[in-house]
Amino acid sequence: MSWTGRLRCTAVVKNGRTVILDNYSEGALKLMRPVYLDPAHPTLYLVHVGGGYVDGDSYDMEIFLEPSARLMVTTQSAAKIYKTPSTPVRQYTRLSLGEQSVLEYFPDPTIAYEHARFYQETTVYITPSSTFVYGEIITPGWSESGELFRYDWIRSKLKVYQDEALVLFDHLYLDSRQHLTSMLQLGGYTHVGSLVALSPFITKEVLEQFNQLMEEMPQEVRCGFSAAAVPGFSVRILAYETSAIEAIFQRVQQFIRQQCGEEALVCWRKY
Repeated sequence: MSWTGRLRCTAVVKNGRTVILDNYSEGALKLMRPVYLDPAHPTLYLVHVGGGYVDGDSYDMEIFLEPSARLMVTTQSAAKIYKTPSTPVRQYTRLSLGEQSVLEYFPDPTIAYEHARFYQETTVYITPSSTFVYGEIITPGWSESGELFRYDWIRSKLKVYQDEALVLFDHLYLDSRQHLTSMLQLGGYTHVGSLVALSPFITKEVLEQFNQLMEEMPQEVRCGFSAAAVPGFSVRILAYETSAIEAIFQRVQQFIRQQCGEEALVCWRKY
């Protein structure tokens, strides 16, 4: 398969610090040099140099964490999916976490414009001692008529394996061509956020604390969460704007970081 962009990197621990090895990219995907939003751990910014995803684009990304590596990953800007009259945009991501490693992966929102079709598949391999935190936001983009939900469809799959067993499968499918009522189309909301947190630190007592946190969420959004088959949980958020979901993501992320012994507050927002 000919890729529009490919990216691959490995995070390892050297002299008590996580560093990036095997940094490779080609085509429209690039990887910026690590920065340190958290003083102890690197943050990687994934960059799409083309300005947006267009008809027939295909992307392939791989990120590996060796044992005890800790890494934060985000993107430089939102992923803009423009109209795809012939072939949907496809993106495949594989993440592999070694023993006692920690990966926090929060890409910027996916914005689907009029007549866009987008397929995304994220496959994650974890161990019982690793921590994986992931969040994504999907929003409707510009349309000539000014109407929302003018994209054709978006399909996002997240599959997580532990010891070769599938422990989590999340499949979000949004199809605006079904002419659904607002009640069936995200309940009248426009933005949807999904967050998954899997970690041995998430015990039954931690889930009870998280339940209290969820009850304190703003009234203008709809939130729900469920426990996973392994220690952890998944969250779905419906809102009217990106910033509302990002604010909840930050609260949840900070909650999880505290359980893992990380006190530093991290702001993912770009300026």
